[in-house]
Amino acid sequence: MFRTFLALALALVPMLARAEAPAAGQRLILVTMDGTRWQEVFRGADKALVADPKFTHPDWKETVEKVWNTGAGVMPFVHGLAAQGGVLYGNRDAGECMRVTNPMWFSYPGYNEILTGRPDPAITSNDKAWNRNVTFLEWLNHRPGFAGEVRMYGTWDVFPYIINDKRSGVPVNGEAPGALPTETRTMRMAQDALRSAANLRVLYVALGDTDEFAHEGDYAQVLAAMNRDDDFIAELWRMAQADPAWRGRTTLIVTTDHGRGAKPGAAWTEHGSAAAWKLAPQDYTIADPEGFPGSDAIWLAAIGPGVHPAPLLSLKTACLTQSQIAASALTALGENWQAFDAGAGAPLPFFGGR
Repeated sequence: MFRTFLALALALVPMLARAEAPAAGQRLILVTMDGTRWQEVFRGADKALVADPKFTHPDWKETVEKVWNTGAGVMPFVHGLAAQGGVLYGNRDAGECMRVTNPMWFSYPGYNEILTGRPDPAITSNDKAWNRNVTFLEWLNHRPGFAGEVRMYGTWDVFPYIINDKRSGVPVNGEAPGALPTETRTMRMAQDALRSAANLRVLYVALGDTDEFAHEGDYAQVLAAMNRDDDFIAELWRMAQADPAWRGRTTLIVTTDHGRGAKPGAAWTEHGSAAAWKLAPQDYTIADPEGFPGSDAIWLAAIGPGVHPAPLLSLKTACLTQSQIAASALTALGENWQAFDAGAGAPLPFFGGR
């Protein structure tokens, strides 16, 4: 059944989604998957973690080994975007590099960097503090043609502070993390918003189960959450292509706020730099003053008007950054990113004309 749904979703991707440049009335769907490692996105299940009963319950082992043993098995829709003219970038095994530039390597600093185009060294915790920085969502919400048409749905109660909904005027649903139904509610609300999209041009959905289950050390559930998120993203894309107002005008961007530790053993359950660990060692279940190397590595998928594959960038010569996502989103919408912030990271090479 899932393969049939996936085939239908991909079949509905129109040729217009691969146009050279955005046309008027562009729309954006941004989806973030909290703390989702590039390793699972591109490699699929880690054999060592699957074999370890501390991380993978035996009841899940067969499904993981037979279905989620490749990146395309875990996230088939996202992997299928490249064949439709989109991009999937961040596979370090293939020499692709994308990373955060903030010094913390955890959520609030990461979401701030995604949404503002700049790291903020002053953001050193996940505390509920009103963001002093203006996100591109807030900037758009005060622009002609976008006012009142920007919405955000998330599974974390810190999002109202990150987006500063009181100042920005952007409606934010930020639920406290925890049980699976929380993310399910978020998905349903986002789908309902897109279904009744008369006053919607920018939709940001932040999913959090991947990070929650990873911190719990439940590896099979992390993979299941990735697969579920992929299914949800496919449905959002199908819905956008079925709506005349969104069809051929929508850019989809999928990414993550940070990676996870890459050392063998339990390091994958955590994330954060050495600086982050030294600031709050009590927040970690694993004592490692060196932090969790590899959790600065991220990835990105995109498809839509103006998105096109770019030449492979070698790890030795260049690395794309999280700070480039805000300008990329604005470029996809036909907006001047420099008018938002000339000091933000420039658009990723996948966006704009050739």
